[in-house]
Amino acid sequence: MNRRELNKVQNYLNEQMSDSSSVSFDDLDLDPDYGHGQPRSSLARSMPPVRGSFDSDEEYVPAPPESFGTSLQPPVPGTLDSDDDISVDETTSESSDDNYSDTDSWVEDWDNIIDFEFDNSCCGIKLNISESAREFPLEIFTQLWTDEIFEILIESTNKYGENMCRSCRPHRKGARGSTFKPVDLDEIKGFLGVCLLGGAVKFSVIRDMFSQNPLYYHPIFSHVMSGRRFDQILKCFSSEYTNRPNNEIAEIIGPMKKIQPFFDILLKNFQKAYSPTEHISIDESLLLHRGRLLFRQYIKGKKARYGIKFYELTSFDGFVLNIEMYKGKQELQMAMPKRTSKIDGIVLRLMENYLNKGHSLYMDNYYNSLTLSNTLLEYKTHTTGTLRKNRKGNPKCIIDKKLKKGDHIWRRKNSVYVSKWKDKRDVLCITTKVQPKLVQSENRFGHQKNKPAEIVDYNHYMSGVDRSDQMVSYYSSPRKTCKCATNQTKLENKHLFNASSALDHFVQGIVLKFSTKNYMNEDFVSQV
Repeated sequence: MNRRELNKVQNYLNEQMSDSSSVSFDDLDLDPDYGHGQPRSSLARSMPPVRGSFDSDEEYVPAPPESFGTSLQPPVPGTLDSDDDISVDETTSESSDDNYSDTDSWVEDWDNIIDFEFDNSCCGIKLNISESAREFPLEIFTQLWTDEIFEILIESTNKYGENMCRSCRPHRKGARGSTFKPVDLDEIKGFLGVCLLGGAVKFSVIRDMFSQNPLYYHPIFSHVMSGRRFDQILKCFSSEYTNRPNNEIAEIIGPMKKIQPFFDILLKNFQKAYSPTEHISIDESLLLHRGRLLFRQYIKGKKARYGIKFYELTSFDGFVLNIEMYKGKQELQMAMPKRTSKIDGIVLRLMENYLNKGHSLYMDNYYNSLTLSNTLLEYKTHTTGTLRKNRKGNPKCIIDKKLKKGDHIWRRKNSVYVSKWKDKRDVLCITTKVQPKLVQSENRFGHQKNKPAEIVDYNHYMSGVDRSDQMVSYYSSPRKTCKCATNQTKLENKHLFNASSALDHFVQGIVLKFSTKNYMNEDFVSQV
């Protein structure tokens, strides 16, 4: 459209406006400042100029795109006024490429590392261990799995068996499923011992453990219980019925509502048994499960790859201190401080009993962010670990810098250091524990190499969860051939079997701390 045609359009619009100047509109709902009967021409004079206007002697100039912002959107009922303080959640750990921190706030000078004065005198084993525990490690096991836990298992298994017999009627005369013999303390201990030993001795199917075939024959299994009795207890093994009041159980919701009371008691016993050193770590663990499950996860770097994901807090030597299971995206979170993201909330819940003690926490790039490091500093906790380059608040001068192999750069903001080191590829780190600098490091082959101090500490203290998974894998009790494996109750049984196997290794780790002899796990299983 040329200038002549634009002038014609402008003249036509002016004529139409002059003809309708005496017409009034009742649009009080649209504009509260417009009075009834007010001429439209006066209203037009009071309106702000329209973006993208043109005159008779100039070409049309459109408004710039950035001028069209939220001012064009209608106000939402219940929103804050312009004078109110609008807070924006900046603590989320979601990825964003446009959320770099201001370069001027990051400086290149060291500051003194805050010393929270961790008390090393309270670290170590908190159990009452006698000299006889070297020969009878079952004494340690009974301090972790107390009588309260065994009572829950016995009561829950018996009630589950009774309910199953009533719900499966009518039975044929003499059918094995028509009655359930209640279990006692000795029988439930024998059942757990068979499960643990079954993880050490591999069988294609469960019934081969009790087979008389010379290829599979192990007399210890048949000596403890028969194969049919083992199948019956396995089918009814449960921890659903607890001694807690009904109002407390009703408040528990989610996939773990049946196992949560038992799970909490077991975790408390773990935390009472051992007080960790200064260095602890958080990572994911995966329990193998390939059945149909809403919150089943896939982790490429794990051995199981498919299964149930756990967020675990461990000591650097592999002792599990706290566990939280991933329950899906619609999981209801506990009450957390305002402006806290989901990932930050996971870390704060796992660290609930270990804050304000001066610990140093090591995490990978899934958890770390500038906001989380500042938050944990308020709770007297240092953080160290890798960092994703698209986290909010990252320094742009570090992210965009191109490095050669062996180069190391860093910046500081308050007490948080962000560094970048080029080895085979760029490695981005965040720390509040050490000052970033290159130090001599020796690998497992004895070769000397310059590495940043934060990466050396991360490699040394971050392997707690992997070491725990390694110990559990030697005597893994869960099996994929469990009947009705997709049932929620059977899924809980797998959790219990895995916890039983893990307990054996925790006991082994505790014994190794005060005994120099080579402790074999089969001795403990035989005592169970």
